[in-house]
Amino acid sequence: MMTHLTLIVPFSVPPGAGDDGRDDVVPGALLRQLELPALGKLLTRAAPGPRERHDDPFLRSLPQERWLAGKAGLDTVRVPLAPYMRLADSAGAATATPAGTPAADGQSWACLQPVHIHAARDHLVLMPPGQLGLRPQEATALREAIDALLQESGIALETPCPQRWYLPEAVFGPLEATTPLRAAGRNIDIWMQAGERARDWRRLQNEIQMTWFDHRVNQAREAAGEVPVNSVWLYGGGALQPVPRLADTVLSNDPFLSGLALAAGSRVLPVPAGLAGAAALEGPVLALLDSATEAHIAEDWGLWLDRMHALDADWFGPALEALAAGRIGAITLVLGGENHFAEFTVRRADLRKFWRGMGQRGDWRALLSDLALAA
Repeated sequence: MMTHLTLIVPFSVPPGAGDDGRDDVVPGALLRQLELPALGKLLTRAAPGPRERHDDPFLRSLPQERWLAGKAGLDTVRVPLAPYMRLADSAGAATATPAGTPAADGQSWACLQPVHIHAARDHLVLMPPGQLGLRPQEATALREAIDALLQESGIALETPCPQRWYLPEAVFGPLEATTPLRAAGRNIDIWMQAGERARDWRRLQNEIQMTWFDHRVNQAREAAGEVPVNSVWLYGGGALQPVPRLADTVLSNDPFLSGLALAAGSRVLPVPAGLAGAAALEGPVLALLDSATEAHIAEDWGLWLDRMHALDADWFGPALEALAAGRIGAITLVLGGENHFAEFTVRRADLRKFWRGMGQRGDWRALLSDLALAA
């Protein structure tokens, strides 16, 4: 039996009037078009849990990253993404003991991610890195092109996977740095790295950009109608620390969550197409469902609605049915927007509390609207 199912659903909340100065036209229209009967019943029967409340629209991490960091006992202000992503990208072979406890070498790491930055009318915009589609042979060629530059700077770079590279955080010291998806689609000026040695970092970034400007990889990509890999983004600095087990089984395609799970000795599996693909799992299970993320960032609201409706059909509906049938002991939902997260937990007995679905509390659209506003 699956004793507890936790579903983390980033960007599942419509934009609010407090997000990036938007008015309430788009959020209102989206809420009217959302058809989420299963999620709605789960929300209106659930007991509210911790909710993030702040008025800072410029936090450098994503809400689900802060939620995970809090559960793992890590810094939620400067979330140490890189060491756990490195652990996941290296498949845990070199940086975890057989028991799953992180090797305590004291080394701090930062992630150097190849990206595409394009010019808008009067500012620069970072593309979501997942859209880049960087191939292994392209990553190898681009990495080789900057070998001499890195050697001159005394930088030892690890490249365990094409999409993410790693260097010791000590190279540039602790920087205030932003998760790429947090900065994606926006003017990057306010999201750029800051700190005592930020100028040194920017100098290296500029030199890499110049090296790659006319590289054969980018010539071939542009000839094929693809965007060039024209810059790098540094973020996520920190050291690997022991963390508690968040679940026996973690379903994740996200390197930070996968790394946390590996560090704690959890089993890590890819996210299936729906809950049916995880029906045989037992004990506590945690899944990160991020299929609505890029549509939300791109403000492709038609696609976002489609993705949310698919989540209701493939995950929330089957989870509600399994909870009612006693095949799942409890469900925790962690919903996030651009700036905040909120947690809800529902148990089988809660489904019989019909009065929770009445009156103002029974309006799940109002609940989502409230979460969308800056708290």
